[in-house]
Amino acid sequence: MTTARADGPYRRTRPKDRKQHILTTAAELFRNEGFHNVGMSDIAAGVGIVPSALYRHYRNKHDLLVASFDESVRRYEEAVDGVDDPLEMTRSIVHVATASQALDLAWSRDNGHLDPDERAAILARIRTVADRAAGIVGADSGPDRVPAHVTTWAMLAVVNWPGHRPLSVSHADQPRMLMAAANAIVTAGRHAVRSRPSPDSAPGPVRSDPAGGLMPLARREALLNTAITMFAVSGYPNVSLDDIGEAVGIAGPSVYNHFGSKLEILVCGIRRAFDVMWLELGQVLGQTADPARALDQLLSGYARFAYAHWDLIAVLLSHTVLLDDDSLALLARTYLEYVSEWRRLQMMCRPELSADEAQTLVDLALAVINGVVRVEALRVPTLPDDACHLAKAVLDASLVEVGV
Repeated sequence: MTTARADGPYRRTRPKDRKQHILTTAAELFRNEGFHNVGMSDIAAGVGIVPSALYRHYRNKHDLLVASFDESVRRYEEAVDGVDDPLEMTRSIVHVATASQALDLAWSRDNGHLDPDERAAILARIRTVADRAAGIVGADSGPDRVPAHVTTWAMLAVVNWPGHRPLSVSHADQPRMLMAAANAIVTAGRHAVRSRPSPDSAPGPVRSDPAGGLMPLARREALLNTAITMFAVSGYPNVSLDDIGEAVGIAGPSVYNHFGSKLEILVCGIRRAFDVMWLELGQVLGQTADPARALDQLLSGYARFAYAHWDLIAVLLSHTVLLDDDSLALLARTYLEYVSEWRRLQMMCRPELSADEAQTLVDLALAVINGVVRVEALRVPTLPDDACHLAKAVLDASLVEVGV
């Protein structure tokens, strides 16, 4: 931008919105590359200024991370403020999420870089937003409905899913699809009676403490299981090989007898997750020729797997950016091949859908389950059935006359 002087040449001035431009650019880079992999020079290049100019607005990269979380949470706070109608609230949250889909991914992956007080303050605000939304969702709902907090976190997981993986539909069509899925979740949670598992069939509680419970006798398995839980709880960058070894009862360097690096542990865990998912899918397809029944069984099996292995789900969603290009390409191909089986069944059940619409509904149904199992307060034995109920509502969501 330039301004003209009456008595001389043009003088270059700084744009009034440069601070916001810096923050927006930094948040985008943090989302795409991970906080650990972004330098101030990268942010400056994205803005089109020299690195020294950043320090007129932010002291360091850490301040930018805090500011990005603050701005994202503030938008959600505004979305639920003064709203009483569940569908109006859902529409406001969808608008916020489609404008910036960085919060869920950035928080789950990079909150470990915050100071404890900063992390606690942001987390308290996120929980306040969820509590406020749950109060709106749960108002006037009857007994035996899905708990309002489960419905709320499922809806938030869906609207934030494009931050993890782009949807198959066009960017212009994303708000419509997100609104349809979010409305279906809120409606199903408030008005549809859920099925309760029998006491004998309900899964048991899952552990969040990497040192809790019995460990496998095989040292490699003990290291893998413990490390994945530690990555999920504390964040991959904040866990060292010494930490993992100590949790298992061996010296840190002894971990190298079983894994070549910390990254190899991460890759092994991700591969393990997909191996189990493929085994479950193959078993379901081999047992029924009814696509609707197959989808129901896949949802149930996936919900129970994700509930039992919430830490694998958290790592899979949050830390894959750390993989090298070949591993990332393999992961992307494996995921697409896996969900294409779900998409085929979905299109057999709903032939009116395009391939992209069917793919998007499958992605968002899985996002429901992935989202709720990562919230520790929700992990009770009834969660898999509740998650299935809401995910099924997404697969059945009407795409006609969805107001955005």
